[in-house]
Amino acid sequence: HTEAAAQPLAAMNRVFRRAFSTTGRVLAEAEAAAAEATELRLNLAVPARALISGAEVARVTLPGRAGRFGVEKSSPSMLAELRPGVVNVIHLDGRSEDFFVPGGFAFVHGDNRIDVSTPEGVRVEDLDADRVREMAAISSAKRDSTAAGTKDHAKAVVELEVYKEIGRAVGVNL
Repeated sequence: HTEAAAQPLAAMNRVFRRAFSTTGRVLAEAEAAAAEATELRLNLAVPARALISGAEVARVTLPGRAGRFGVEKSSPSMLAELRPGVVNVIHLDGRSEDFFVPGGFAFVHGDNRIDVSTPEGVRVEDLDADRVREMAAISSAKRDSTAAGTKDHAKAVVELEVYKEIGRAVGVNL
C-alpha cells in the first residue's frame, strides 16, 4: 500500500517542480523584456477597431471595479475588470487624452504593454452633455416605471449608472 500511495505523490511533486520552473522562466523572460522596453505601450481597442494602437505613453489611469488605478512603465502584470468611467492617457509629450468606456478589461503585461479591451470607447470631447441629460432622463423614467427585480428594471438601472458616469465625465451632475 505504501508504494502505491507514494506514486501519485511523486507524480504531483514532479508537476509542481515543473510548474515552478516554468513560472520562474516566464517571469525572468518578462523582466528581461521589460528592461529592454523603453516606454509603456498602449493598445486601446473596441471590437471593430483600435482607438490607440501601440502608442508609447507615460501613464494610463483606468476606472477599475475596485477604484481608479494608474499604470506606468514597469508596473506589475495584472488583469483588471473596468467599470464605466474615463480612461485617461498621458502621452510622452504631456498631452492628455480621455476616453469614456462602459466597462471592459485591462491587461497589464510584464513587458511594458497594456491592452485595454472595451465594448465601446468615445473621446470625452465628443460627448454631448445635453444628449447625456436626455438619455439619463429616459433611463430614469424606465427604471421608475418598471417593477424591481425584472429584467427591464435591471437594464434601466445599469443604463442609468452608465449615463451618470458619462455625466461626470462631461461635467454634468445627474
